[in-house]
Amino acid sequence: MDQLPVEQREAFLLKHVEEVSYEEMAEITGAGVSALKMRVKRACARLRELLEEEVAHD
Repeated sequence: MDQLPVEQREAFLLKHVEEVSYEEMAEITGAGVSALKMRVKRACARLRELLEEEVAHD
């Protein structure tokens, strides 16, 4: 998680850990819903890459 940009990490945690809706996330962060969806998507993709790299090294 530390390797994600701050905005992506925040969006990912709000969506998948805190289970906040995109509308609520927009109120909390001041970002638009479409921007938040993209941040979550990019965070998931990056985390997937990092996990795959970790598995490949084991």
